[in-house]
Order: sequence, then structure tokens, then C-alpha cells
Amino acid sequence: MKLLKELLNFVVGFFFTTIIVLLAIVSFGLLVYPLEVYSSVLITVTLTFVSSYYSNVLRRKIFRLGRGRKPVYAIVLTSLIAVAMVSVFWIPSSTFESTHSSVKPYGIKPEYIKNHDGDKIAVYIHRPDKPNNLAPILFINGGPGGSPSNNVKNYLDGYMKLGYVVYTFDPIGTGSSPMPKSNSSFTIADEVENVNDILKSYNISQVNLIAHSYGGNVATRFIEKYTEKVHAYLAVDTAPIYSMQVNYPNEDQDSKFAKTVEPTRKNKKDIKVDPFQLLTDYSSLREIARMFYGLGLMQILEKNDIPYGDNSEYDYFSSLVISVASGYKPTDGKLENRLYSISNQLITKSLSESPDFTKELRSKNTLPVLVIHPEFGIVPWQIHYKYKEFFNNTKFVTVSGADHGVWNSKLGSKVLVEDGDLFFRGEPLSDEYTSKENPFPPIK
Repeated sequence: MKLLKELLNFVVGFFFTTIIVLLAIVSFGLLVYPLEVYSSVLITVTLTFVSSYYSNVLRRKIFRLGRGRKPVYAIVLTSLIAVAMVSVFWIPSSTFESTHSSVKPYGIKPEYIKNHDGDKIAVYIHRPDKPNNLAPILFINGGPGGSPSNNVKNYLDGYMKLGYVVYTFDPIGTGSSPMPKSNSSFTIADEVENVNDILKSYNISQVNLIAHSYGGNVATRFIEKYTEKVHAYLAVDTAPIYSMQVNYPNEDQDSKFAKTVEPTRKNKKDIKVDPFQLLTDYSSLREIARMFYGLGLMQILEKNDIPYGDNSEYDYFSSLVISVASGYKPTDGKLENRLYSISNQLITKSLSESPDFTKELRSKNTLPVLVIHPEFGIVPWQIHYKYKEFFNNTKFVTVSGADHGVWNSKLGSKVLVEDGDLFFRGEPLSDEYTSKENPFPPIK
């Protein structure tokens, strides 16, 4: 009987301790937005001491253990929680600056325009010596939260050498574009209007659009809204039409279609790594807890800003997660590409909540579309092939050996520039892929 009593005493004590820890986590989460982080920690620690003290009194009363002389349990538990909270929530995490990470600049001095909200957008312009007098090109980068890299600049130079005036830009709050006046500007609707703002600022009546990855979500919405302003659309391993997951909102319920979607082909040359193991190689468990809790809290409470810390911490951590998930091993924790976390979080949320525009898109007499499908891309062939349902004139070109960053391979860059030029001129493509079959089925 005594042994059973001791066991029950332990179980109840463990239960109370678990509840107190969870209450501390929840109370901090509820306090940190209206209060600053320091006040939230102090109040949470105080509540922890009170709850642990009285829960221990209740436990001792239940099991008739008598009243303890000193609140040892409350002091120990509160001290442990206080140390954990100070460590996680007070001490900053790594940033691009603290790790001496260097992101190579785009390579062209930006010009600045004001968008519809009065926020500044950094625009990069490739001006040819001898313009070909064709519709200019506007490149929309992937993301959300990404900005065009120096490698993109080198790729777009290929069009400039053919006489095209080429524009690209850092989306609001990324790269050289400053943060907006309000984080409410981080929406897919604003992203579309920012493209229109660029065209209006440079008096461009019609443009050749190029979009990569998430940039396709922006491009397709722009095409649906401003069809007459687009001459042709070159989609480079672009995301599904509606969001990062689906071509139209109810597609995830279409089990018949889902069964036809094959995973993308994996490059055997890629080194297989455990992403979590690789992440812990460059980030401590404390930093992982700090960042995941902050990002999770922002999503759960549906806030438009981070709960604590600095945006640069979240940028570095989000960029690190993307890097290690791709199998990239940063040297000494130094990253070469930056993902702007707040933009990524809010625009991704906006995408999933945006109205279904695909019915209107399918009802329009749309422009020619050329989809570039790389062998080791990230968007399945069946998703890309369904573009035919949304655009009247859709063609495909495949690129062997290329990954998501198609222009990073010699063949990929060549195909993009040469086929892109023919496509924009309305000329036939010698390497057009006309089959319905997956050109790069997964290798078993």
C-alpha cells in the first residue's frame, strides 16, 4: 500500500509539473505581444512560482504528507523555467551579421520607384547598347521573401545581349527594397500591384514576363488581372497556379488527380543528409527552440509581426532551414542566400487565403506560355502539364541535368536564353516537348 501511495504521489507530481510547464509556455505566448519580452518573462516566472507552490501544497494535502517547511519544489522548478526562458527568449540568435555571412549583391545599381502604398521598390535595369525594339522583359523572383541573386543577373544579361531591356526587382522588404510602412503590405494582392507599379513607372504598355518558382503565383494573378499588358509568359519551374501546393483551391480533394502526380526526379549526385542533424550542426537547440516557438506563435495567433527578437535572426534561421533542407552545407555557418522571413510568412498565409481567381483565368483569351521543366526541379510534371487548362497556348521545354535554379547549369542557361528569345519573337521551338508523358519520371 505504501509503494502504491508513493507511485501515485510521483504520478500526480509529474502531472502537476507538466501542467505548470505548459502553462508557463502558454502564458508567455499570450503576454509577449501586448508586453515586451522582459516583462513577459518576469510575469511568467512569478506565475510559475505561485502555481508550483500551491500545487505542491495541494499534492501534499492529497497524500497527507504534511506541510513542507520550505518551498523547495517551487524554488527548483521556477529556477529551471526561469533559466530556460531567459536563455531562449532574452539571448539573441545568430544573424547574417554575427556569422559574417555575405550575400553577393545583384550587380547593378538599383533605381527606386514608389508603389501604390508609397513604399520604395528597388528596380534593376539591364539596358542593351542596341535595343531590339521588342517588348521588354520583367523577371519575377521566387520566394516569397526572396530577391534576385547575382546568378540571376548573369542569366538575364543573356537577354540584354540580344537587345532586350530587362527589368527585375527586390520585392518589398527584401534585398535593397526597404521594409514597408506596414506589414499588412505583405500580401499576394500587393505583390501583383507592385508589378503593375513598375510597368507604370517605366511607361511599359506590354511586357514579356519571366517568373521562377513562387514568382509564378504572382505572374499568373497579374496575367488574370492585366491580361492586355503581357505579351508572353516564360514560366521557369514555377509553382502551382493558385498557391505553393495546388493549381486551384479544391484540387487537394481531387483524389483521382492526386494519384497521377509523381514525385520529381532526385539527383543521385546529391548527398543524402539528415536535415535536422545538419541543422543542429549550425544552430544550437536553444536557437532552434527560440525561432520555431516565435514563428509558430506568429502563425497560431495570426499576427503580422514577430513576437520577440529582431527580423535579422528570423531571416538567418529561415535561410538556414531552406539551405539544409536542400542539402547545402554552409561553411562555418555562413550563408550566401537570404530569405526574408516576415515576407515569407505573411505572403504564404495570404496565398492560402486568397480568392480563387483560376475560373476567371480560364475564361480569358490568354497569351502564349512556355514552361521550362528541369530534370531535377521541385514541381511535378503533372502540375506543370495542367497549365494547359488555364492558358490557351501552352508549350513545354525540358532541361536535362538542371535543378530548380535552371540558369545555374550551362545547358539550362542556354535553353532559357535561346528558347526564350525564340518564344518572345513568336518563332517555332526546335526542342519543344509535346508528349503528355512525364519526361523525367522518378528513378526507383
